[in-house]
Amino acid sequence: MTYARALAALAARGETRIELGLDRLRAHLARLGNPQEKIPAFHVAGTNGKGSTCAILASVLSASGRRTGLYTSPHLISPRERVRVDGEPISERAFARAVEEALAADPRGELTYFELMTSAAFLHFARVRCEVAVLETGLGGRLDATNVVRAPLAAVVASIGLDHQAYLGNTLAAIAAEKAAIFKPGRPAVYPRWLPASARAVVARAARRARPAPVARSWRTIRVDWRAGAQILRSTDGCEHRLGILGARQGRNAALARAALDASGLEFSREAWRRGLERVRWPARFEPVRLGARTLIVDGAHNPEAAAALAETWRASPWSRAPARWILGLLRDKDARGVFRPLAPFLREVVVVRAPSPRAREPMDLAREVRLAAPRARVSVEPSVERALAAWRADARAPRAAVCAGSLYLAGAALKACGRRA
Repeated sequence: MTYARALAALAARGETRIELGLDRLRAHLARLGNPQEKIPAFHVAGTNGKGSTCAILASVLSASGRRTGLYTSPHLISPRERVRVDGEPISERAFARAVEEALAADPRGELTYFELMTSAAFLHFARVRCEVAVLETGLGGRLDATNVVRAPLAAVVASIGLDHQAYLGNTLAAIAAEKAAIFKPGRPAVYPRWLPASARAVVARAARRARPAPVARSWRTIRVDWRAGAQILRSTDGCEHRLGILGARQGRNAALARAALDASGLEFSREAWRRGLERVRWPARFEPVRLGARTLIVDGAHNPEAAAALAETWRASPWSRAPARWILGLLRDKDARGVFRPLAPFLREVVVVRAPSPRAREPMDLAREVRLAAPRARVSVEPSVERALAAWRADARAPRAAVCAGSLYLAGAALKACGRRA
C-alpha cells in the first residue's frame, strides 16, 4: 500500500465520525497479536493539558535514552504527526505499512478513523521496539480507543472542564467519571488537587481504587523568554527548570508529568529531566510564528477552559501591549460564548473564518457571538484562515500581531499557510 492509498483508506472512514466503545478494537488487536500489550505505556486524559503533559513525558523519556513512542490527536498538518518515535513523525512508508496491516485485520470495515490510527500506532511502536509509549486519549477515557491498555505505568487526568458534553455528560462530575476511568487497579493514578471540587471528588474516588498519586501544587512560572518560546518554572522543591513551550498553565502540566514519572518507578537522571524539558515542543499551544516584522500567535484553544488559559498567557505577553487582530473559527459543537467570554477584553479587531472541518460553525453565526461578547469590536468575515492571513499580511496598516484561535483544525491550517510542514 502506498502512502496516498493509506491516506485515502483512512479518509474513507471519516475523521469526524465518533463511535465510542472498546469491543471492536479489542477484537481487532487480538487478531494482530495484541501489540498494545508489548510496550509499557503512560496514559493521559483531560479536557485540556493532556497533549502538553504527553509531550513533556515523551521528551523526558527520550532524553533518558529510552526509545519512546508518542500517540496524540488530532494532527495539525499530517496524520503522521499522531505517531512519533523520539520526536520524529512516522515515515510515509512505515505509516502505509501500519495502516495496511490494520486494515487487513478489519475485513468488515468496522473500525473508525481513530481506532485504525490507534491500531497503527501500536503496531508501529511494537515493530520499531519502543521501550515505552505515551498515549493521549482522543475523547473522554472510559470508552476511548486508547483505554485498551490494561496496566499503564501511570495514568494521568490533567484537567476537567466542559467539552464534548454530547458524549461525556453535561456536568463536571459526569465528565470526570469518564476521564478517570483510565485509572487501573494497582497502577499509579495521577491527578491535580486543583480540579474543580465536584470533579475532584469523583477523580479522587476513582484514584482510590487504583494507586492514588495526587499532585498538590502546580509549578510556578518565574520568567518567560517570549522570543525563544520558553519559560523558567520553579518546582515545589524550589528548583528552577527551563521549559521549551509557552503557556501560563504549563507549570501544571510539568508538575503532573513529573509526578507520573516518579510514580511509575522508572529511573531517569536529573540531566535527562533538564534536557527533556528544554527540548520539548508542542505546536499550536501559544506558539509565536515570526513573519518578517509581524508575529502570529497560533493557539488551538477551543473550549472555555482553554480560552481562559489563552487569555491569561496573552495578557502576560509583550504582544498584548499593542492592538492585535484576532482570527477566530470554531466547530459547531463548541461553546462559542464560553470561548469568547475570557477573550472579550482583548477583542478590538476580529476576523471570523470557517474552520477547515465538516463540523465548522458558520462564520456569520460566530460573528454574532463575537459582537455579543465584545460589542465594541470591529468584526469582519473571511471564508478561510488562509484568506484572513493573506489580508492581514498585505495590509500595511494592520496590527503587527495577530492571534489565530478556536480550533486545532484552524491552527493547523494557519501553520500550513505560514509554510509549516509535518
